Amino acid sequence: RKYKDALELLEVLQDLGLKPDVYCYTAAIDACAKGRMWRKALELLSEMKDRGVAPNEVTYSVAITACGNGGQWRHAMNLLNQMREKGLKINVITYSSTISALAKGARRVRDDSTDGTAGDELWVKALDLLDQMKKEGVEPDAYSYSGAISACASAGRWEEALDLLATMKKGGPKTRPNKITYTAAISACGRAGEYEHALRLFEDMRNDGIAADRISYNAVVSALRVGQQAEKAYEIWGEMCGRKGSRNVTSRKNKGASKPIASATSDPRLSPDIITLTDVIATLERSEGAENRQRMDEVFNEAVERGIILPADSLDSTWEVDLSGMSIPVAHAACRYIVQRALREVKGGRPCEDLLLITGVGKGQQQQAHHDDSDLDREENNLSAAEEDEGNGPTVDLSPPLGLKGRGSTSLREYVRQVLRDDHDPQLYSTIPPLSQGTVKVSGKVFQQWADAQT
Repeated sequence: RKYKDALELLEVLQDLGLKPDVYCYTAAIDACAKGRMWRKALELLSEMKDRGVAPNEVTYSVAITACGNGGQWRHAMNLLNQMREKGLKINVITYSSTISALAKGARRVRDDSTDGTAGDELWVKALDLLDQMKKEGVEPDAYSYSGAISACASAGRWEEALDLLATMKKGGPKTRPNKITYTAAISACGRAGEYEHALRLFEDMRNDGIAADRISYNAVVSALRVGQQAEKAYEIWGEMCGRKGSRNVTSRKNKGASKPIASATSDPRLSPDIITLTDVIATLERSEGAENRQRMDEVFNEAVERGIILPADSLDSTWEVDLSGMSIPVAHAACRYIVQRALREVKGGRPCEDLLLITGVGKGQQQQAHHDDSDLDREENNLSAAEEDEGNGPTVDLSPPLGLKGRGSTSLREYVRQVLRDDHDPQLYSTIPPLSQGTVKVSGKVFQQWADAQT
């Protein structure tokens, strides 16, 4: 709301025939930076030049910050070069904002091969800016280094990220690693499959007195997924839920069903979310053995209780559930949970109905893409809030975990049918209704016969 007020005030001045000065424009551009309106910020910068108002160091700095917040690294670099050409002083905040723009741009390059930028170009530019800062006598701070580490993470340059972290530790108070720095380094190691380094960094962070949050935990869980460390991922899930270690709570009487776990974490900043769930489930699903299947059931059951998945206020019911927005691993766990929930209903004396699992066809893949973006945007917004508490820092590289990106609705449909057959004894056979190709149906009669066979 504040950035809108600043823009409205600028318009009022112009309507009254008053000429806004550099301070008015700078305040409006700064408001755009805080409101993540980089296009408007550049428009105002161009407008003030056209009106004969010369931008100063602060004007350029906040404009670069606006571009950095929007991941517009080319615009940020262009403005930085303009400052250098005009002989304007470039401070640590301006440099850090430009490096942050490079970091966010590096992530976009990694995720979008049509960007046209070489994959290893932006992390090199970030390191070059660090060197340039030192040559000009501008001491990089924690946010300068954090941005460079994030850029390295997106390019898979984990060794360079660790070198930067080591340099920070040798510096003064301004360069001491913070939570954002550690999380970026953990992400760099995790993406490269160096889960042991990621775990060591996580412990170093806590030993330095820096409290972990959901974002840093998710970076560790992602590293464990890449490293296929199922047991450790399960332990981290338990820690985020407020309990140390893990325990087998699977009922012997009810295969695949897990007893409720009531111990919730008292700190909401550590509570797992859909990104945590997806990574943990994916890690457990890939690992063989009945124990990991039981752990997968336990984790999913707890996620339901916490409202992370299959929320109580959704349109789903016991006998009709929409799986179209789920990843393949999460849909696997959901199928197991849904079948066991329906079985308990039948065993409790309630009438058996057709079980309908909606996977979607055609538009499902587009819906999945929107679901992925929403999860990632929410995680980035959480990080942005953390940055506001610690200053204006770079965004940590948090790409969607493996399995969040949809594999197409048809493959999900057939996978669900496979889970119904292979994960249950006797097998649960399903059909595809002719007029609803995006639905997997287990008839009430088939389900009743299956339920009668359960002991």
